[in-house]
Amino acid sequence: MTALPKKLTLLALLYGLLAPALADDAADNTAADQAREKINVFVSIAPQRDFVEQVGGDRVNVHVMVGPGQSPELFEPTPRQMALLAATDLYFSIGMPFETSWLPAVRRNNPDLKIVACCAELARLAGHGHGGHGHGGGDSGMDPHVWTDPNNVIAIAGLIAEALAAHDAAHARDYRRAERAFSEQLRALDSLITARTAALKNRVLIVAHPSWGYFAERYGLSQRSIEQDGKEIQGRSLAELIEFARQRNIRAVFTQPQFNDRAARAIAAEIGATVYELDPLAGGYIENMRAVTDQIARGLGGE
Repeated sequence: MTALPKKLTLLALLYGLLAPALADDAADNTAADQAREKINVFVSIAPQRDFVEQVGGDRVNVHVMVGPGQSPELFEPTPRQMALLAATDLYFSIGMPFETSWLPAVRRNNPDLKIVACCAELARLAGHGHGGHGHGGGDSGMDPHVWTDPNNVIAIAGLIAEALAAHDAAHARDYRRAERAFSEQLRALDSLITARTAALKNRVLIVAHPSWGYFAERYGLSQRSIEQDGKEIQGRSLAELIEFARQRNIRAVFTQPQFNDRAARAIAAEIGATVYELDPLAGGYIENMRAVTDQIARGLGGE
């Protein structure tokens, strides 16, 4: 009569030891099932992840090609990223030069992958060697940094919603509803930037890397790049830029964390300017653009 309680005690003990492991396995299986149910998406840069997640919500699983601090001009996909692409449903390109070198091969290896070109119709500013605007975007020779104008992001959000709805028609209304809400936030951001930049004393952005052409165009500023045709400014061009800055009484030089700032700091020291860092590739798009606007306003005499 005493053996049964001992067996029950032993079973209870074994269950107590195994229960956490069984729970972990169940949680892992649930997470895997949920991942399979989501739309697997790849994007080129971090701001795009925010755009896709704003529209797709918890129905998307988003991977970013260019990681924090990496230069998109030197980027090459890792073997792990290439493997993940094999199981990806959608890829949203942005017009970066690195995309043209390997996206065709990705398409050949994964014919079911839908590649959505977000910005071909939005890219209207020329690349290097044209008034200081941008660098070449792939084969087009256009500046790909279209997302620095929030109004362009409204158009991008529309393309994302359309692509997600086509892939997942059952939730099309959810994607379009989320797109409208995100677009309202972007319009509010545009109004905020317009108000902050309207009365700036100086309206010239001297930048280490030409990433802000669309921002400048939208808000009535002009961009002068220290980098020219992908190379550090030298000789006569350097002397002309320094003289230009002195004549305009420019007291700010803007750098970017993904690129060398040596020349920018040398010019800032020469003209007595403060160096500010702006990151167009940062995640958290709306918050980052607010921070960028604050930096530009301080640098150009808005306070």
